[in-house]
Amino acid sequence: MIINLITLATVKTYLGITDTSSDTAITAMIPIVSSDVRRILNTNYDSYVVGSFDTDSTTFSVNYRIGKSGYRVPCDILQVGTVVYNANLPDDTYISGYDPVTGKYTLSATPDDEGTYVYPHLVIGQWPTVSKMIQYRIDETNTTVCDDNVQSKTMGPVSVTYRVINKTYNYPQELINDLGTPYASVG
Repeated sequence: MIINLITLATVKTYLGITDTSSDTAITAMIPIVSSDVRRILNTNYDSYVVGSFDTDSTTFSVNYRIGKSGYRVPCDILQVGTVVYNANLPDDTYISGYDPVTGKYTLSATPDDEGTYVYPHLVIGQWPTVSKMIQYRIDETNTTVCDDNVQSKTMGPVSVTYRVINKTYNYPQELINDLGTPYASVG
C-alpha cells in the first residue's frame, strides 16, 4: 500500500503557511516528494505491524510484524515518534509512548474505528525536512528568474556561496542529510 508520508496540514504548519493560496501546489507535490523520500531512504514503508486498537483507548497492542517477504517477523519495538497509518486512524497519528510493562504503545490520537494493523513510516522529526523538500520542489517549478541555490552573498570583494545540490536526487544536500540514513538492502 502506497500512502503519502505527510499531510497538507502538517506541511503548512512546518512552513508557517496560514492561508490557502499554496494548497494546490503543496497538494500536488506531496505524492512526488513522498515517492522521492522512499527512494532516498531505500524503503517503500510496505511492512506492517499486526496488533489491535479500538475506539475505547489510544493504545496499540502489537502481535508481530509482516516483513517485505510476507513472513511473520518478531516485532522490533516501534520508535516513539513513528507515524503510523491505518484507514481507521486520524491523519498524522504517531506513537507517542510505550509502556514496557504492558508492551502497549500509546497513539497520539483516538482511533475512528477498530483496527488490526498499522503501517509505520516516517518519524515526526522528519516532518520539517519533508516540508522543506516540498517547498524546494515548489520553488523549482517557479518561473521567476532568481537563483534560489545561492545561500549567501557578499558585496565588497564579491563572494557568493551556492547550495550543494545532490545530483542523484536533485535536492539540496542538507535536506538529504536531514532525512537520515537510507535503509540497508539485505538479501
